[in-house]
Amino acid sequence: MKRQIITSILFSSLLGAAQCVTTTVSNSFKYQFDTDGNAIDSTSGKIDFFEGQYIWYGINFGCGEEFCGIESWSSDDLQTWSSNGLMIDPADPTIAALCALGGNCGRPHIVYSAETSTYVLWVNAGVPGYVIFTSSSPTTGYTLSSERALVGYQPSLETTQAGDFSVAVINGTGYLAYSLIDFTTLGASIWPPFKQSIYLQQLTPDLTNTTGNVTHLAPVGDLVDYEAESPDIFFRNGYYYVSASNTCGFCQGTLLIIYRSPTITGPWTRQIISADTCSGQTTGVLTIPSSTDSDGNSSAAYIHQADLFGIAPIAGTRTAAHGHQFQALNFNDDGSVVDLDCDPSVSTTIELPTTSTYSNATSSNATSTQKTTLGSGNSYQDYFINCTLPQYALYQTFPVTSSGNLSKVGINLAGAGPTGNVSLTVFRYSNDTALVTPFYVWETLAAKMVHPEDISQALMVVEFEVGAQVKSGDKLGIAVLSEGVSNVCVGMRSTGNGTMSGSGGKLFADGVNQVSMRGPIGKTSPVVEWVGQEIKWFAIVE
Repeated sequence: MKRQIITSILFSSLLGAAQCVTTTVSNSFKYQFDTDGNAIDSTSGKIDFFEGQYIWYGINFGCGEEFCGIESWSSDDLQTWSSNGLMIDPADPTIAALCALGGNCGRPHIVYSAETSTYVLWVNAGVPGYVIFTSSSPTTGYTLSSERALVGYQPSLETTQAGDFSVAVINGTGYLAYSLIDFTTLGASIWPPFKQSIYLQQLTPDLTNTTGNVTHLAPVGDLVDYEAESPDIFFRNGYYYVSASNTCGFCQGTLLIIYRSPTITGPWTRQIISADTCSGQTTGVLTIPSSTDSDGNSSAAYIHQADLFGIAPIAGTRTAAHGHQFQALNFNDDGSVVDLDCDPSVSTTIELPTTSTYSNATSSNATSTQKTTLGSGNSYQDYFINCTLPQYALYQTFPVTSSGNLSKVGINLAGAGPTGNVSLTVFRYSNDTALVTPFYVWETLAAKMVHPEDISQALMVVEFEVGAQVKSGDKLGIAVLSEGVSNVCVGMRSTGNGTMSGSGGKLFADGVNQVSMRGPIGKTSPVVEWVGQEIKWFAIVE
């Protein structure tokens, strides 16, 4: 019988005093948004706990290039994320040249060095070993080190390269887990592209280099071991664990592997806990901090994180339109890990550690006493991406709940090299029946033309000023039309035919060039309601 974990969501805000906080991770939450409404554009990312907050960091792919920067987001509760901006900026010529090397500054990982009171950022770019940055803050101010971090086993810089990796501090000691790519195994017509396997090594006390002997993780010695990449390392109740995938390259699903050992030097045992990582690839495991008992056993929670490339509607090996999955790992008595469960109904409530940290998360779309924010909201985490533009024109309607100046409207758009502009129009109309009636003319309040170069491959907010007076009870709408031939995407969620919370409006659609009556007797409007659907949008009334 499939293992089900049934939970409820309980949440308490952090208001300065230490409080119990719980959060829920769910397989149904595939896209996450920051407090400005933008999709979190993170690939090969990781979440760590620094300075009383959770820091999510990863590489951006929204610009459509191999490297668009490394961005970070902060949260107190693993649900409300505030962008800290770029940690590493591709506009810097030194960074641009560095991140053009093999690895493209991918798989970034941060550790805190207690010896030097600095945060150490490791990235994968070129040979030998890895590139190091340091800062006094986990999210900003990183300075490139003149020395690279070397690895203990890389027999030839011409035929091998240190690839995916992770760094972590366990019981006061730093460790590196890295895959070593063997380019002498190139040549297959289809697959695999090469062999690679994982090595472990201790870090120096300042966490900027490696030291000591190397341990090779290949306990079975088959192709699964020799296609292992994207490792992460963590510790639980007397066991060291290394999570990993098989060679994937941002693919639509690959094995999820777990290695475990009572000592860092082995012997290691291997498990395969998912056949396809729920249509994704593992990026790491977050350890939720907790206290340990007298035997050294931890009651910590361990959250597996994956990039879900299999659900990305925009094609490409480096697509920013993919989602993310967070799932609590469960363990058997012998320390082995229970198989990952890809059922959408799986969710888990986790108690977070108490903290006195204030949340500084703010939103440009936040509600205050001077303004009212309307919209589908960021709190619903069951959004998906719909890419039916330009096959359809979309008309999202909504009721106005307070009178004042409609100052701003925005929606989320994404696209991979759109071939034409996207027009946005804010309008006022009399009623739903009139809206779909022939020759009806709405009142245009504002319009904006979004050019292809302004559309990210990630689902980002496109907003524009309106400046029109509205009153409570008005019926307004946002028209979204694409003038190109390539797909453009919007964020969308289900309102369950009215059984789930929504903004109170309706979504109408009209097929491309459908400008005549439809139906068996020619009495049906071409404009139809997409019942139970809503695009991601917001509007501000001041």
